[in-house]
Amino acid sequence: MISPCSHITWEVKPSQLPAPGEQGAVFLHPMSLSESPFNCPLFGLIFSLGLALLFPSYWFVDRLLSCAVATSAERSQGWALRLLRLLLGVPLYLLLFLLSLPLGILGLLLWAPLHQIRRPFCYQKTSHVPPERAIEGKGTFLFISANLCLLPDGLARFSNLGHTQRRTARICNLLALPRASKEPWGMDGKSEDSASLCSTNDVLAMVETHKEDREFPSEISVGFPEGADFLCLQEVFDGRAARKLRRLLAPSFPHILYDVGPSGPYRCGFRFFNSGLFLASRYPPLAAKYFCYPNARGEDSLAAKGLLCVKVQVGVNEEQQRIVGYINCTHLHAPEADSCVRFDQMSHLLQWVADFQSENSEAGEVAVFDVLCGDLNFDNCSADDHLEQTHHLFEAYRDPCRDCAGRDRPGALGTLLRAEHLYHEAVNTPENMKRLWIGSSLLPSWQGSQTTSPSLCASPYLLHQRRLSDEGREMPICPSVAGVT
Repeated sequence: MISPCSHITWEVKPSQLPAPGEQGAVFLHPMSLSESPFNCPLFGLIFSLGLALLFPSYWFVDRLLSCAVATSAERSQGWALRLLRLLLGVPLYLLLFLLSLPLGILGLLLWAPLHQIRRPFCYQKTSHVPPERAIEGKGTFLFISANLCLLPDGLARFSNLGHTQRRTARICNLLALPRASKEPWGMDGKSEDSASLCSTNDVLAMVETHKEDREFPSEISVGFPEGADFLCLQEVFDGRAARKLRRLLAPSFPHILYDVGPSGPYRCGFRFFNSGLFLASRYPPLAAKYFCYPNARGEDSLAAKGLLCVKVQVGVNEEQQRIVGYINCTHLHAPEADSCVRFDQMSHLLQWVADFQSENSEAGEVAVFDVLCGDLNFDNCSADDHLEQTHHLFEAYRDPCRDCAGRDRPGALGTLLRAEHLYHEAVNTPENMKRLWIGSSLLPSWQGSQTTSPSLCASPYLLHQRRLSDEGREMPICPSVAGVT
């Protein structure tokens, strides 16, 4: 599935406030996750050495596929260049792959066994939390979710996408917004880092102000919103693309979870790719856990798709209670015919979220948001997706685009673009994509799947826990990545 990104802004309220006179637990400094996925530094060095030995074989296979598979943009350039790539590129890279194979096998023998003792995610931290000081303010959080299809270049071409590294650089330029454009929660124009103090009463009052607004608050925004707090990305499978994202996003997002999920031997099979999940945050994570779906089929069984649960600290209130939020990132089973697989994964997801929050909640904490984001690989309008539409997940989490099972709210827009149309002039720039969305009568011919509903189906990307927060104040659709995913 190829989907532009969407974002949502919430004004949130805490799940519980202390009773008058009640003393909550005091948390002055957030705990920190270990950056290395290994307890022993030596294992990390061996793991990196194995990857380095594997890389030449990996890269030659990737280039071989890139020569053999053309995108629609390359096919439009004529057959001569394609023939030259086939006749020269394929034999050359095949020969180089065979020559690199002994090193690749040695690297595989070093790399694969270590997955049995490796934590299934890595953590990058590029700043330290300064001492807190009492600051009052209102709480607004902005999330961006996007499926970027950052596969190795050769495999991305099967989705009509090429030049993964170039696309990554362009996406980073769009996402790496200046940190100064939005201060952390409770700042009100003052300079401070993540763990600032904030007034939960102000947060509650601001939510109630918008509670009666029942119109779907959507708009089409050509550019990404400024000051995002969290980036929830899917299909960041390519290792070099992940490194580029980490490097270029670090100034804006000091906390990044990446390389999520096992690759290599796993249970009774072999995962060629990890989950592809990538979470960038302006707030420090307190706990994180990854769960791998046990029921993948077909090509989806080659990747370790699953659920990443993260608990973050967004501040401390006036009673010195830690204020936290929960972010749950996932990517469900892709093949359209396997509704039962997605349905079962949604059931696993709900149970895992409940288990994670039960294990990691502490007395005296105040939870202000619980968000489920990612590519669920179904929409709320297509008749073929009826099973998923009726899952009890939507009783626990609210989809801002959804009115009820089988019907979206007025203003919801479809976000699935057919791969063969990716480079067409009508959709290859953010401005053109916006014009197409505004002229909604033209959209059915461009959507990736047909829907029996007159409204345009929207794939769920951002859901929020009903018991913690009201409806999103904004839900713009951003065509900023048109032409690159």
